[in-house]
Amino acid sequence: MRARIVVLVAGLLLVLIGVDCALVVHAVPDPVRADAAPSAFSAYRAKADIEHFADAPHPSGTARAEQTRAYVSGQLTRLGLKPVEDEATEVVPGDSASHLAGRVHDISATIAGSSPTGQVLLVAHTDSVLTGPGASDDGLGVSSLLEIARILTKGPRPRNDVVLLFTDSEETGQLGVRAYVHSLGKATDKPRVVLNLEARGTSGRAVMFETGDHSSALVKALGGRPPVATSLSAEVYRRLPNDTDFTQLRKAGMTGLNFAVIGDSADYHAPGDDLAHVHPGSLQDLGDTVLSAARRLSATDLRDVTRSSDATWFNVGPVLVGYPSGAVLPLAVAAPLALLLAGWYARRRKALRPGAVLRSALTFPLVLLATAALGWAAWRVLVLIRPYYASFLTGDPYRTGPAVIGLLLLTAAVTGLWAAWTGRRAGALDTAAGIAVWPALLAVPTALLLPGAAYVFTWTSLGVAVGVALGARAAEESPWRTTALLGAALPAVVVLVPLVTLLFPTLGLATAAAPLVLAALALAVLAAPLVRLLRGLRARRLVALAAVVALAGTACVGGAVAADRPDADHPRPVSLMYALDADHGRAYWVSEDADPASWVTGYTGQRRTDTLEDWSPALAAPPGGLLAGPAPVAPVATPEVTTVSDTRAGATRTVRLRVGPKSGKPALLALYVDTSTTRVVRARVEGAPAGTPDLSGGENRPYAGSPWKWGLLMVAPDPRGQEVTLVVRGDKPLRVLAMTEDAGLPAQALSRPRPADLTWEPGAAGLSFASRRYTI
Repeated sequence: MRARIVVLVAGLLLVLIGVDCALVVHAVPDPVRADAAPSAFSAYRAKADIEHFADAPHPSGTARAEQTRAYVSGQLTRLGLKPVEDEATEVVPGDSASHLAGRVHDISATIAGSSPTGQVLLVAHTDSVLTGPGASDDGLGVSSLLEIARILTKGPRPRNDVVLLFTDSEETGQLGVRAYVHSLGKATDKPRVVLNLEARGTSGRAVMFETGDHSSALVKALGGRPPVATSLSAEVYRRLPNDTDFTQLRKAGMTGLNFAVIGDSADYHAPGDDLAHVHPGSLQDLGDTVLSAARRLSATDLRDVTRSSDATWFNVGPVLVGYPSGAVLPLAVAAPLALLLAGWYARRRKALRPGAVLRSALTFPLVLLATAALGWAAWRVLVLIRPYYASFLTGDPYRTGPAVIGLLLLTAAVTGLWAAWTGRRAGALDTAAGIAVWPALLAVPTALLLPGAAYVFTWTSLGVAVGVALGARAAEESPWRTTALLGAALPAVVVLVPLVTLLFPTLGLATAAAPLVLAALALAVLAAPLVRLLRGLRARRLVALAAVVALAGTACVGGAVAADRPDADHPRPVSLMYALDADHGRAYWVSEDADPASWVTGYTGQRRTDTLEDWSPALAAPPGGLLAGPAPVAPVATPEVTTVSDTRAGATRTVRLRVGPKSGKPALLALYVDTSTTRVVRARVEGAPAGTPDLSGGENRPYAGSPWKWGLLMVAPDPRGQEVTLVVRGDKPLRVLAMTEDAGLPAQALSRPRPADLTWEPGAAGLSFASRRYTI
């Protein structure tokens, strides 16, 4: 009886620990009031800053962007700092996309250290995308830095210099931080450690998702206020094409930590990224975390940071644990060895049957494949029912909770059925050992290829190995064997549960297969000790129980879709753009929507085309074409190209052009060359930093469905125009196309305002284009 009570207690403890691990990933702290002590970070003080610049989009180059920078500079000045605004032209060559150039304005201010060993660089960006107010991205970062600056300037002087850097044009190629790196030149006499603040959502915990080199010392700096963090995310993010300002600083030889808020990402880069959707608790968590890390690093000899090793780290409840990278491979090697030794010991005690272990090991991958297929199929069904789900930038609609619960229930049903079937011919030790074979086999290759991710498999298999060895000492029917295996599941619970909880909002429902596979592994390790209990149930009852769980899961997913109807708080993303052919004085309403709302087709009509790209390269047609209908000609920013000089030397021409806005103040200006008549040899942008190589010629837009296969995008263009030199080859005239892009649709052309239950699809809506072609 006592042993059974112990089993029950062990099971309940595992459940409570799992719930606690999940809550640590989700639960945000209470926001601190505005009248809090000056030494405390107050989310309400910081949120008051966001009110001054995030009530409308403020992309680089616009008047709103200038107002945002003026506010930031003013706040820094009021704190007694001396902000410096640096203007520069930055150029980024494009390998398989248009070249990029931009006029940027960075703001920096330094809190001088008492005896600096280097710099702690706190970074956020002041620009937003064209379609969203940027209250989270990156209002959370900007306001956090201003509040941290208030605290640091009123407190004791730090040991190291603390540099506050507010970059421009992060949303378009990180041009601002690239210019900052160029301004530093080769001044690398002292180490610089970066704390970069980003957002891809409006709520949830602060997540530290990327580090630079020497991560062991950096992770220690998080000990005072641990965020959600796992070295697995750093490994994965480093291999993704996604970039932030930290990417460029890391390439420049700096190290540091990259933070973001990622919950409720449906409003990412959309009009809903406004002040009303900023969660004060998330702002508090981000601010507290970065302030704590900044204080520790500003008091540290930063030369010690640059001498430290890399590390593995992950959350265990409220604690962030870590160990040096040198221990990763030995621990990974120990995992299969420990499982082999435990199996040998259990076999000697006649508690393990190799055939049953093999059967369990060979069939368990079917569970993982089935759960991955569930995640893949569920998303496709969701998109089939709600086609506009595919328009969410991260693959996550607004109300994902019921769908996630449903998918987990379906995974539990599949895993439970497998455990019951396996348990008919295998004992608990056989089943557990068979499951652990796979993480044990994966531990070493993962340690070699993705060392920061190896802990997931290492500790799961080590825990099971201990459980097999301890469980072998008890009889098969003894509750103590069950207790030993339940205790052995603890590493899997504390490692996998936070990871599953984190991956759902990180990857979105579109890639739910990944967290579901890890959930299946955790559930299987938990189910293995209970196979004797499952064996005692009749097959019909087992199937009925699994069916009930599966139906509940299906109902949750279906209910989530049924209840998730667009309304003012959860608007449906739609695509609608305005395009002006300034050569012919014709305008069009354009949409990329495959399943358009009636409000959209009220402008575009039902006809589709794939010919707009011929005169507006931004309007590349997706499969099936673009919806396009006539629109009234309305005032929008328009481009103009003038020839400054045109000379020929042998077979090449050197043409100097001035490209600028003829009217308005666009956020972006583009220049394209018709490569079917002329070959671009190279190009140069006036004002580029010294030493910047010429831009390559050829075709940097080979994918284009029009002749305009060489392109240059100019962000925040100078109203006076930007001089561009083209060196071309060919006997035919040079044909160029200039295009402007601006935020918003012309009010004069809109006859019906956008309904409250519709919002802009990020990157493909709420934009106006105008183009002109020239023959030179």
